[in-house]
Amino acid sequence: MERRTFLQRSAYTLALVAIRPLHALAAGGTPGRSYYVDGASGDDGRDAGSATQAWRSLGRLNQARFGPGDRIFFRRGADYPGVFAPKGSGHAGAPIVVDAYGDGAPPHLHADGSAASTVLLRNVEYWTLRNLSISNRGAAAAPRRTAVHLLHDDVGVVHGIELRGLHIHDVNGSPIKRDGGGSAILVEAKGKGRPTRHEGLLILDNTIERCQRDGILFLRAGNRAGGLATGVIVRGNRLSGVPGDCILVKGCDGALVERNTVSRCGDLPRGEAAAGIWPFDCDNTTIQYNEVSDHKAHADGQAYDADFHCRGTIIQYNYSHDNVGGMALVCNDGRDPKGIGNSGTIVRYNVSINDALRKTGSASLRISGPVDGSQVYNNIIIIPAKPDAGAEVTVFKATSWKGVPSSTAIHDNIVVAPSPPGIDMKLATQTRLGENHFAENKAMLESFRTHRPSLAQVNALVKACFVNGKPAADAMERIARLA
Repeated sequence: MERRTFLQRSAYTLALVAIRPLHALAAGGTPGRSYYVDGASGDDGRDAGSATQAWRSLGRLNQARFGPGDRIFFRRGADYPGVFAPKGSGHAGAPIVVDAYGDGAPPHLHADGSAASTVLLRNVEYWTLRNLSISNRGAAAAPRRTAVHLLHDDVGVVHGIELRGLHIHDVNGSPIKRDGGGSAILVEAKGKGRPTRHEGLLILDNTIERCQRDGILFLRAGNRAGGLATGVIVRGNRLSGVPGDCILVKGCDGALVERNTVSRCGDLPRGEAAAGIWPFDCDNTTIQYNEVSDHKAHADGQAYDADFHCRGTIIQYNYSHDNVGGMALVCNDGRDPKGIGNSGTIVRYNVSINDALRKTGSASLRISGPVDGSQVYNNIIIIPAKPDAGAEVTVFKATSWKGVPSSTAIHDNIVVAPSPPGIDMKLATQTRLGENHFAENKAMLESFRTHRPSLAQVNALVKACFVNGKPAADAMERIARLA
């Protein structure tokens, strides 16, 4: 190594002193630069460093490269046509934050069908988007249209992406899944040369309306060969007018899906299968404190689902009502005998009111295919008179899907119905049916025919109605008071 003089060494040391604090400050969360954008009165020829020097367009933003601690502010009440596809990444403790400033309605970003997505975060990490309005409605519906696309390909572990407080609306994708569908938020991590997965992906407190086909859709956040995504939380989102899969997480380990509300789902074409909230190819998913209502898919149509390639799913403390397919589905396609299958699903402490509305074939909870070791207990299922005279009243049902369920435990559930409901588990093997409690109270059921308590009320009810895993002595009285 070449010998340095004292002056050279001193200059080198001073350079390090000058450089290191900048990196340390960024890593420690000290702000980088602020950029302002004003779609009404901005000018792309300015420097964007203040509200009076704001840029105008998404195109100008896409020319820049952002770094740790940078902040991008869109003026409220203004309109931003086109695609926002920024470059650069933040840092641990210093994400790049996109937010709103000023007064009025949230800034509205919209591609108007000119591109597949309005916001594209591609191969970047440590980004936070909040307080924006985002749509993508074209002149005609088109497949794979979305509002926010998280697209990562051959980049390894993707850290720290957060979508919070967004209003995502009016995305007219295709209603047909095999054609490519459509979504409000699309998560896609893939990699042939370098396994790619998310770590610390947060989707929080967003409002999603009138999006076709799906709402929050994970094509994959990771995979079993290269690693499942970790630290994934989907919380506090409110979805309405989403007729397909409202929240679908895929390729995750330990995902938490909680306190989301799904309502007014709408219709899909006949033959399209969809459900409210569910994991696919995931381990240890927890789905809790959610409310799903009015799912109308012609196939499936349940509020909740633990699908195939899933292990250790817990569906608990949820509320479902007025879903045509039922409260929950647990399923596995038996055509893949060497696959992960579906094992260890737990469905407990949920409240279902007026679900399973089809005249035939539906049940409050259906278990389909070679599902192993499911446990269904401590749920409250309230079944008012069916809308179709003579409709089946079935609470638990096993069906075949290239195989049948095994080792299912069903016990200590409370069912209120106008007549003794059916339990159809004859196709399953090694089913353990413990004591389940049935009550007939026509006055109560008549009240529940139109009355829907709140999520907080049903959560309090289910916690009070079970003591040490058994129905409390006053459980029926508590249910009657809620009616």
